[in-house]
Amino acid sequence: MPNKSTLITGACGLVGYPLTKYLTTRGDRVIGLDPADPVTPVDGMIHVKRSFGNFDMLLGLLREHNIDRIVHAGGISGPMLAKDDPHRINRVNLISTIDLAEAARQAGISRLVYCSSGSAYGVTRRSPVTEDTPFRPTSVYGATKAASDLVLMAYRDEYDLDAVGLRYSSVYGPRRATDCAIRTMIEDAMANRPTNLNWGAGKFWPFVYVDDIVTATAAALDTAKTSQYAYNIAGPDMPSIQRIAELVYEAFPNANIELGSDPRRDERGQFDLSAAERDLSWVPEWDIERGVKAYIQWFLAQEPG
Repeated sequence: MPNKSTLITGACGLVGYPLTKYLTTRGDRVIGLDPADPVTPVDGMIHVKRSFGNFDMLLGLLREHNIDRIVHAGGISGPMLAKDDPHRINRVNLISTIDLAEAARQAGISRLVYCSSGSAYGVTRRSPVTEDTPFRPTSVYGATKAASDLVLMAYRDEYDLDAVGLRYSSVYGPRRATDCAIRTMIEDAMANRPTNLNWGAGKFWPFVYVDDIVTATAAALDTAKTSQYAYNIAGPDMPSIQRIAELVYEAFPNANIELGSDPRRDERGQFDLSAAERDLSWVPEWDIERGVKAYIQWFLAQEPG
């Protein structure tokens, strides 16, 4: 039987891909479950090019590869996706998590890290946002994240499944493919297009750079059994959208960025990160200035020539 390994669902995605590289670089054996191909092949990853939707396949995968730990990063990754197909969002995000929890229980998995979201909280105008903040999701996506958290909390309490849920705030950084204000500003500036956001004027938002997500997730995977299920993960600051625009202007003086004043349905306060520091020995390292500058440099490196 092969050595024990870690399953990462969504191993080719925004979080899964750099996490896979991080774990394999340190010598972990990783099984990557993703119907997509990685940006570049990852040495040390066994790529299983399959989708969710088959419980027997998942259970067989755990047993065949002697999987001992799971990071569930796969699924529909934001409220902006599949908005016209809520049934698909429920099937991919919630049912797949239920299947994975049960497969993990039957296979005796030692740790399951679930990549949850601040969207589970929904509207959180007051700061700080703690892990005890009630769920008030404003999208079906957010509801699937909240429901998956509840399912895993129940498996943890009733069946002693060692599950940990990480509630990420808004992730930005290399290879993000979905809508993001930071990505839009940079791409527009590079293409000499104006940016017209319908929100952002006078607003602050808890962004988190993807490298902080990777280290937080690895910490949750490695730590001893925790005293609680859920942990907030965000950047060290609560930047204004205007400050982000200023950072883009510094790199691209000819940028043209207009911020609107439309309200957002999911107003978000600053996340309390004290539990993650206490139990996971994790603190974020990428403030908005460092993160945006690194993100710009990554974009510039992608340009031909």
